[in-house]
Amino acid sequence: MKLKAKQVLLISRPRFWMYVLGTFLVGMIASGNPFGYDESTVLLLVAFGLFFSLPANLLIYGVNDIYDYDTDIHNDKKTKYEQLLPPVTHKRLWLIIALICLPFIPLLFIVNKATLLTVVIFVFTGLFYSAPPIRAKSKPPLDLLFSAIIYVSPALIGYFATGRSNLEWLAVIGGLLWAFGMQTYSAVPDIEADRKAGVETLATYLGERKALWFCLVAFLLSAMIGVFYVGFIAAILGIIYLSMILLSLFNRTKLFNYYTYFPVINVLAGGILFFYLFFLMVL
Repeated sequence: MKLKAKQVLLISRPRFWMYVLGTFLVGMIASGNPFGYDESTVLLLVAFGLFFSLPANLLIYGVNDIYDYDTDIHNDKKTKYEQLLPPVTHKRLWLIIALICLPFIPLLFIVNKATLLTVVIFVFTGLFYSAPPIRAKSKPPLDLLFSAIIYVSPALIGYFATGRSNLEWLAVIGGLLWAFGMQTYSAVPDIEADRKAGVETLATYLGERKALWFCLVAFLLSAMIGVFYVGFIAAILGIIYLSMILLSLFNRTKLFNYYTYFPVINVLAGGILFFYLFFLMVL
């Protein structure tokens, strides 16, 4: 069964592209003034920017759709908010993923070791978050760890690709905590479907209420670390995330409605952080 270009685009979840592209851009700008890079570094960053649009997201979410079919058939979110991918399309999708990612393989032969290692980690976690034999998404707390690495590693790639190596590990921990909250909050609407399919996640283990409290703590700690690096901007963003979780906690019947705004909040937060760092580095 053929997949149309529009279907492939939808599988890649365009509304989620900024989850990896945005963190890549934040990592890149955190490394310094972008106008000071030489031509080869700029071209390398542009190439990675292209990779973290359609190709990387098709890899993450395409593999997820392939191996989540048994769960997705029980999930109203997939049938109403996204799309269900029938097994007859799976082989074709594997081929499309390979063809779209193939042009970026030469990058692996020209990047520094830190960037290469981080790219390998990103691809590994992107694949085996959903795919067997690991299928981390059904083995908490691996689901939390793999998902966080998927969303934070692009920032490290953006940072390392500029030639920087003096990593701020506290900032990385802050990013991981943000990703912990993001992954768990995204999994809460799937609790019922995951339980029906026998898939265990941190959200199914904790239950809806405790999972939301976990998100609250994760976002709070992430914001506190962020204040150390970017000051009041992190405090403002933290208030936004905490408000969303509190709304979800005390009005759980509307949790899915709040969830649909989550990508918008993430994109706005990432954009604010990027431009704050941009002007900080340039001026």
